[in-house]
Amino acid sequence: MATLATAKGKDIKAWRAAGEFGAAFREALLKRSARCSSDEAEVLFSETCQALEALAAENDERVARLQGIVARTAENADPSRLGELCSQFYAELYDHLGCYGSAVAFYHLSSLYLHELTGSLHRHALQRLGLSGEHLSGMTLVAMGPAGRREFSPFCPLQLALVTGQEGETQTVARYCAALQEGFEACGLQLDGEIAPLNPAWRGNLPEWGGRLEDGLARGKQKELIELLRLADHEALFSTARGEQAFRELALCRLQQSHRAIGDLVARLGRLSNGIGILGGVRLERSGPHRGLFRLFEYALLPLSAAVGALALISRVDAIDIPQRIRALLGRQALDVETAEQLLQSWHILNELRLLREHELFSVQSRDTALFMDVAALDEEKRRMLREALETVEKVQHQVIAVFSGMEE
Repeated sequence: MATLATAKGKDIKAWRAAGEFGAAFREALLKRSARCSSDEAEVLFSETCQALEALAAENDERVARLQGIVARTAENADPSRLGELCSQFYAELYDHLGCYGSAVAFYHLSSLYLHELTGSLHRHALQRLGLSGEHLSGMTLVAMGPAGRREFSPFCPLQLALVTGQEGETQTVARYCAALQEGFEACGLQLDGEIAPLNPAWRGNLPEWGGRLEDGLARGKQKELIELLRLADHEALFSTARGEQAFRELALCRLQQSHRAIGDLVARLGRLSNGIGILGGVRLERSGPHRGLFRLFEYALLPLSAAVGALALISRVDAIDIPQRIRALLGRQALDVETAEQLLQSWHILNELRLLREHELFSVQSRDTALFMDVAALDEEKRRMLREALETVEKVQHQVIAVFSGMEE
């Protein structure tokens, strides 16, 4: 069940989506009971209640096991042990997804785990450095990309940046970055080859980051703009001196004020395909090893995140994850209610399709094929929902382009 943009508060029973789901479930149950005798109907209702209670109890047990792994991860600093816990956690989490199909639950628990794992790997890196590590201060590790939007899974290469409290580059900082990267790799998590603190371009203190942003945005070279715009999607995985807010305000403020950077993002958004072909069908690969499959990332997830990200920069919304951004954009009247709810529904269906595909491939860790989907294997309802999601993404792409064009007039 997807939550809607109009859902308010933490009481799920008060959400409109919950009411609609409950009404649909009740109608289906009554329709089924209409063919039963009174005794059979009573048995049906009793068994349904028991099944729901059993399912709820199973969910509680699964979540408790996952939270137990998170707690053990927070207590360890040995990469080999952390690697075992990481494998166990994601095996359990994909099993939970297979049972309940909730992208929201998956991403929430995955983000919680990634934060604790990063803190443990930070402690391991300091242990590796010995006495020299005692001089490091104000360290903030920032995730970008899917992890920066709280959409991390082990199929995603981690894109990381480091904000230090040090004056200038030091050998100790470089050794710390190497130890941190080795720790992530020992846990079986893939790091981006270029966008990582081991690369000096992705580490520095707050004034250095401010200088990079100012100089890069002023030069306006597309390659630099693309790299700096990665910071539009970021979240601190840990911070030793509460430096995450200062960095977030610095990065988002500079990007939100840069007409040139937003223009580059909107131009690239306009060139992205929304996955619907000229004749109205879903765009499939015509050749190669993925012939006949749909590119879920390039044709769906990427244009969706880019459209919401661009509109968030234009409207100066600083929420971290996409559902929060959609609600904030609705609150600022950058989206109407209908479009916001369609977009939120699209986020749910596309991410559930992504994660269910990853679930199929988790045991073999086949990253290359994870984001290619066999649309023909989906049932009719899922195909309909996919198409509606793609149409919504296309609609919002056009809206973002129109909004930015209006700013230029």
